[in-house]
Amino acid sequence: MGQLRNLRERINIFLFDIRTNFFRVMNVLSVIAALTGLYFIIRFFGFSPDDTITEDLIFQLHRVLDFFLLQFCFRVFFDFNPKKFLKKNIWESFIMLLILSESLVFFIFGKAWLFHLSLLAGLSPHGYFILVQGVFWIVVLRETGRASINMRKLHISPGAFLALSFLILILLGTVLLKMPEMTYGTISWVDALFTSASASCVTGLIVQDTATFFTFRGQLIIMMLFQLGGLNMLTIATFIGSFYRKSGSLYTSSLLKDVLDTEHIGSLTGILRKVIFYSLSFEIAGAVLLYFLWGNQFGFQDTVDRIFYSVFHSVSAFNNAGFSLFTNGLFEVPIRFQYGAQLVIMILIVVGGLGFIVLQDVFTNPTHRRSPKGYWRKLTVNSRVVLTITFWMLVLGASLFFIFEYDNTLKDHSFAGKVVASFFQSATTRTAGFNTVDTSLLTTPTLLFFMLFMFVGASPGSTGGGIKTTTFAVALKAAWANIRGREHVEVYKRNIQWASVNKTYAIIAVALTFLFIFTILLAITNPEFSFRALLFEQISAMGTVGLSLGITGELSVAGKIILVASMFVGRIGSLTMVVIFSRRIVSGAYRYPNARLMIG
Repeated sequence: MGQLRNLRERINIFLFDIRTNFFRVMNVLSVIAALTGLYFIIRFFGFSPDDTITEDLIFQLHRVLDFFLLQFCFRVFFDFNPKKFLKKNIWESFIMLLILSESLVFFIFGKAWLFHLSLLAGLSPHGYFILVQGVFWIVVLRETGRASINMRKLHISPGAFLALSFLILILLGTVLLKMPEMTYGTISWVDALFTSASASCVTGLIVQDTATFFTFRGQLIIMMLFQLGGLNMLTIATFIGSFYRKSGSLYTSSLLKDVLDTEHIGSLTGILRKVIFYSLSFEIAGAVLLYFLWGNQFGFQDTVDRIFYSVFHSVSAFNNAGFSLFTNGLFEVPIRFQYGAQLVIMILIVVGGLGFIVLQDVFTNPTHRRSPKGYWRKLTVNSRVVLTITFWMLVLGASLFFIFEYDNTLKDHSFAGKVVASFFQSATTRTAGFNTVDTSLLTTPTLLFFMLFMFVGASPGSTGGGIKTTTFAVALKAAWANIRGREHVEVYKRNIQWASVNKTYAIIAVALTFLFIFTILLAITNPEFSFRALLFEQISAMGTVGLSLGITGELSVAGKIILVASMFVGRIGSLTMVVIFSRRIVSGAYRYPNARLMIG
């Protein structure tokens, strides 16, 4: 007995000595395997193969899954307590057991039992490939989630990793949209890049008509891009990983703080699951309501077509993406007067723009059955500021739009329709980008307050862009406190730290700097357009809004690339981009003498 124990200890020591280098090599191979599987998926969706080629792709994708099965077996073997490891990773073990059974039966009997079972159930090879692809993505996202827990070894800051995830998503989307089966015509690499960036950064600016230029597969890819871009790929990957670990590392929590733009993260598993839950719940509810509220004037091909339109617009609205399957957006003749559908989309836009942290606070407040006053006081200061600014910007924007556009773009609507359209445009202008009016006919005063609203944007940790409502609120409160001679900035009887006030000024200053630079570059590369149109386009791109005066598709190649960079900076955050490329300076134990400057 003692000899067996000593043998086991020697084996454990040996495994401990080699496991680090071994898994370093395995991690590199897993990246290669993931890219190989991605290549097979792109071949399937991009070139529409026949059944024979599809079966070959299924076989090849199964071999990629076999690699991940082998990697999982190595993890079990190298773990000091295999039984505990399997119990801790019960869901992953179940998936790997399915892959193992499929592979064993195939290599012993020459037939894949799950594949033949699916054929007997009436599923085509194409349908089975989609199922295998689903398993592949679960496994890859699981590995990504595991990697996100150990990212400190890469010496990449959370902000840089966040930017890298969006860059990868944009490039992947570009390749997919360039495939022959994604469009009815030929799309250039620049237009594919622009569309992918617009979808991934949940902007909604388009250079090709989403409704008529892209096939069903292309539209599906675009929807997947703004769904992943709204939630962020890292959130989804870490969510998958959260099923296998009770809590994440400090580095993962730091990353999640950057993704959700908050300093308060409790249970990593809890917050991630609520993010996914809220997103799916609102999107499903919105899709169901839209299905019944579209009306009968628009000629949907069949029930499936109506369902897809409903799901597409619901996901687009909640993620503040602004993409539409109608050629003229919601300004399409049969849709512009469907006020019920517009109210549903408006609610989805507002809820998606509040931020997941605020949604969690609102829906998990234990005093929801008490008086409204007590409920309000129990909300965090952040939630109260977000809700207050959102409410007043919604009301102010609707009022101004109603006044400025009453006899202009609203003249064809009834009085009730004017009210609904005004509130809709107020909500969508801050970050969503849908339109129920002709934006090219808007008056100059309307365009000016549109630009302000687009610059402010949505709230922290939401699917929207802009400098954020809390940044705008703190800037206003700080200015008011300075005017009244107060030494501190106070909100709801709470003091705002000067670090937050300084960050507010930094965000606004950096955003204005980027805006100034990008607008100049647009004016240089597209001199044929008016400054007003270019400025509106630039603010819309950087605020990830998607509204346009109709010049997006006519911009030069350089102009489109500038807008791609603007959308990327706007989604990541201008201050985050500066921090990524700047050196962190550790404050020394000294302070220079004060100096007086003439201000103002």
